[in-house]
Amino acid sequence: MEAKTFGVVTSISMVLALTVAVLSLVAVAITGLYPGIIVLLLVALIPIASKFYAKKIISKSNDFQRNYYTILTIINLLSILVVLWMTFVIVHDRVLQDCC
Repeated sequence: MEAKTFGVVTSISMVLALTVAVLSLVAVAITGLYPGIIVLLLVALIPIASKFYAKKIISKSNDFQRNYYTILTIINLLSILVVLWMTFVIVHDRVLQDCC
Protein backbone atom coordinates (compact mmCIF):
# COMPACT_ATOMS: atom_id res chain seq x y z
CA MET A 1 0.00 0.00 0.00
CA GLU A 2 2.80 2.41 0.83
CA ALA A 3 4.50 2.01 -2.52
CA LYS A 4 1.25 2.49 -4.43
CA THR A 5 0.32 5.64 -2.48
CA PHE A 6 3.84 6.95 -2.92
CA GLY A 7 3.71 6.31 -6.65
CA VAL A 8 0.38 8.10 -7.10
CA VAL A 9 1.35 11.12 -4.99
CA THR A 10 4.76 11.39 -6.64
CA SER A 11 3.25 11.17 -10.12
CA ILE A 12 0.72 13.90 -9.34
CA SER A 13 3.43 16.03 -7.79
CA MET A 14 5.75 15.51 -10.75
CA VAL A 15 3.12 16.34 -13.37
CA LEU A 16 1.96 19.42 -11.49
CA ALA A 17 5.46 20.71 -10.72
CA LEU A 18 6.80 20.14 -14.23
CA THR A 19 3.73 21.76 -15.82
CA VAL A 20 4.10 24.81 -13.62
CA ALA A 21 7.85 24.93 -14.25
CA VAL A 22 7.38 24.89 -18.02
CA LEU A 23 4.66 27.51 -17.85
CA SER A 24 6.93 29.60 -15.61
CA LEU A 25 9.64 29.52 -18.23
CA VAL A 26 7.11 30.75 -20.80
CA ALA A 27 6.02 33.48 -18.38
CA VAL A 28 9.62 34.68 -18.00
CA ALA A 29 9.64 35.48 -21.71
CA ILE A 30 6.41 37.44 -21.39
CA THR A 31 6.67 39.26 -18.04
CA GLY A 32 10.35 39.06 -17.12
CA LEU A 33 12.17 37.17 -14.40
CA TYR A 34 10.39 36.78 -11.09
CA PRO A 35 12.42 35.35 -8.16
CA GLY A 36 9.62 32.97 -7.21
CA ILE A 37 10.02 31.17 -10.51
CA ILE A 38 13.49 30.00 -9.47
CA VAL A 39 11.99 28.46 -6.36
CA LEU A 40 9.30 26.76 -8.44
CA LEU A 41 11.95 25.25 -10.68
CA LEU A 42 13.82 23.94 -7.63
CA VAL A 43 10.62 22.51 -6.12
CA ALA A 44 10.04 20.68 -9.40
CA LEU A 45 13.21 18.70 -8.68
CA ILE A 46 11.77 17.19 -5.47
CA PRO A 47 9.41 14.63 -7.07
CA ILE A 48 12.02 13.73 -9.68
CA ALA A 49 14.65 13.11 -7.02
CA SER A 50 12.24 11.11 -4.84
CA LYS A 51 11.30 8.90 -7.81
CA PHE A 52 14.98 8.12 -8.46
CA TYR A 53 15.62 7.52 -4.75
CA ALA A 54 12.68 5.12 -4.58
CA LYS A 55 14.27 3.07 -7.35
CA LYS A 56 17.55 3.10 -5.43
CA ILE A 57 16.07 1.72 -2.18
CA ILE A 58 14.22 -1.16 -3.85
CA SER A 59 16.85 -3.62 -2.58
CA LYS A 60 16.54 -2.51 1.08
CA SER A 61 14.38 -4.14 3.73
CA ASN A 62 10.61 -3.59 3.86
CA ASP A 63 10.80 -1.55 7.07
CA PHE A 64 13.42 0.73 5.55
CA GLN A 65 11.33 1.17 2.40
CA ARG A 66 8.14 1.84 4.36
CA ASN A 67 9.81 4.59 6.40
CA TYR A 68 11.17 6.31 3.35
CA TYR A 69 7.98 5.91 1.33
CA THR A 70 6.08 7.62 4.14
CA ILE A 71 8.60 10.46 4.41
CA LEU A 72 8.82 10.96 0.66
CA THR A 73 5.02 10.89 0.30
CA ILE A 74 4.68 13.65 2.90
CA ILE A 75 7.41 15.70 1.20
CA ASN A 76 5.69 15.31 -2.16
CA LEU A 77 2.33 16.33 -0.68
CA LEU A 78 3.99 19.43 0.76
CA SER A 79 5.59 20.21 -2.58
CA ILE A 80 2.14 20.05 -4.20
CA LEU A 81 0.89 22.61 -1.68
CA VAL A 82 3.93 24.84 -2.23
CA VAL A 83 3.53 24.73 -6.01
CA LEU A 84 -0.17 25.55 -5.83
CA TRP A 85 0.39 28.40 -3.36
CA MET A 86 3.30 29.88 -5.31
CA THR A 87 1.33 29.65 -8.56
CA PHE A 88 -1.54 31.53 -6.91
CA VAL A 89 0.79 34.22 -5.57
CA ILE A 90 2.73 34.65 -8.81
CA VAL A 91 -0.43 34.88 -10.90
CA HIS A 92 -1.88 37.52 -8.61
CA ASP A 93 1.33 39.49 -8.47
CA ARG A 94 2.48 39.30 -12.10
CA VAL A 95 -0.66 38.75 -14.15
CA LEU A 96 -3.49 40.33 -12.19
CA GLN A 97 -1.25 42.92 -10.46
CA ASP A 98 -3.63 43.28 -7.55
CA CYS A 99 -1.10 42.80 -4.80
CA CYS A 100 -1.09 45.32 -1.93
